Amino acid sequence: MTCPACGTKLRDGLAVCPECGEALPRASRETPEDERAEWEATLTVVMRILVHVLIWLFSLSILGFGLYKAYYWRQSSAMHRLYENGTVQMPELARVTLEDGRNGHAITFFGDDGDIIYIEELDERFMVVGGKAVVAVADAEWFGPSSGNVSTAEISLTPIQISEGGGKRLLPVVAFTVEMPVSPLTILRPTEKYVTTLSSTYEIELNVVYGSTVLVGGEDVTGMVDRRGNLSVNVAVYPHGDNPVSILVQTPNHLEVREDLVFYRQPMEINLELASTTEFTSERNAMIVRGAVDPTATLSVDSPHAADSIKVAENGEFEFIANFTRFGDNTVTVRASKPGFRDSVIEFNVYYLPTLNEYSRAAWKMDYQQVLYCWDIWDGRIFLCRGRIEAVLSEEPNVVVIDVSENNSGQYLVIENQSDLPIDEAGGRYSIYADISGQAEYQGRTVTRLIGRYVEKE
Repeated sequence: MTCPACGTKLRDGLAVCPECGEALPRASRETPEDERAEWEATLTVVMRILVHVLIWLFSLSILGFGLYKAYYWRQSSAMHRLYENGTVQMPELARVTLEDGRNGHAITFFGDDGDIIYIEELDERFMVVGGKAVVAVADAEWFGPSSGNVSTAEISLTPIQISEGGGKRLLPVVAFTVEMPVSPLTILRPTEKYVTTLSSTYEIELNVVYGSTVLVGGEDVTGMVDRRGNLSVNVAVYPHGDNPVSILVQTPNHLEVREDLVFYRQPMEINLELASTTEFTSERNAMIVRGAVDPTATLSVDSPHAADSIKVAENGEFEFIANFTRFGDNTVTVRASKPGFRDSVIEFNVYYLPTLNEYSRAAWKMDYQQVLYCWDIWDGRIFLCRGRIEAVLSEEPNVVVIDVSENNSGQYLVIENQSDLPIDEAGGRYSIYADISGQAEYQGRTVTRLIGRYVEKE
C-alpha cells in the first residue's frame, strides 16, 4: 500500500505511516497482525517525540544552571573586588563561648539594616540589625553520633545576601576548620586540685552542659545536674592521707573530659573530724566549733576556749566555744585520746577581724614615740596611722613604709597591708587602721611593724 500523505510505499496492515505519522485508511487493515503492527508503529513515534522532549529539557536545565552559576560568579567576583578595595567589610570569624558554656565559632556579616543573610548549609536566615548579622554555631553541631574517630571537620558555608528589595548577592564562601570540642567542665569548688580537709566529707560544685553524663568517683550523678548545668555532690574523705577523686564528663558530640582531684586528710587512729560547715573567719572574738569524735575517746581542747563549753553527745558529735585572743590568725587545737591509741589532733586557723566600725572604735590616736619604744608592751594594740606612703617594700605581701609625721620629718612605720585595698605606689596619703605586731628594719633604723587591717585613701 501507499501512504496517501507522503507517498511512501508501506506494507499492508499499518494504521499509521511510520514516516509522517499520518493515519492510514482502515480498509488497509486486513488481519490482527496488521493491527499489532499499527500499534507498534504508533509507539515508535511516541517514543521518538518523548526522547526529543527530554533532550531539550536536559539542554535547557544545563543552560539554566550555567547561567545561574555565571550570574553568581560575576556577583561573587564583584563582591571580592569590593572587599579588596575596602568598600565592603569582610565577614569576621571568631571563636566564642556560647551561653550554655559550649565552644563555637561566630561569623559576623556586615550590611544594611533589614538585609537577610541566608546560609544554605544551615538552611537558616539571619537579619542584619545595627549593620551586622551574627551567626554563631556550636562546634559540636558539626559532629554527630556517627562521627566515630573523626576529630576535625572542614566547614564551608555559602552565604547569600538578600536585600529588602529582593535582590540576591552571593557572598564569598566562609571556610574554617573545627576540632571536636572537649566536654565543658568548670570546677567551682574546690579551686585547687589538691585540698587538705579536716572533715569526713567534702562538697564538690561543678558546672557542665545540661544533658551531659557526669561521673564523680565512679558514681553516675547525671540526675543531679540542674537545668543550668550546676551540680553539687559530697564525696567521702577518709583519714588515711590522699583520697583521689576522678570527675568524668561526656557531652553529646564532644570528647570526654577528665579531671582528677586529691583530698588529703591526715591519718588518724582515733576518728576525729570537724563539721563541713566550720568557718575559718570570724568577726567576733568567739565562735562555736562543731565536729565528731569516736564516742569511746576523750575530747579535749588545747587552745583558748570558754570554760565548761565542751559538750560531747553519745554518738560522738561535739561542740565548744573557741576564743580568739588576737587579731588575724588564731590557732584552734582539738585532741582525741584513747588508751592504747595515738592521739588524734586537729589544728586549724581562724582569721579573726572585727568589722571596720568595731575595729576603728578601738583605735588609739598616734603617739609615735610610745609606738616606737613600747611596741612589746602594746603588742596587738590598734592605732590609726595617717600619713604619706614613703615606700612600697613589696607587693605580695603588700608591705609599705608610712611617714606619720605632720611635717614629713621621717616618723616611719612599716605596715603589712592585709586589707582589700592594695597600696602599689609611694606618694599617696592614706589612713590605715593597724595593730602592732613587732619590729622591722628600714634604712638602717629599727622601727615598729604593724598589720594593716583597713585602709582608706585620702
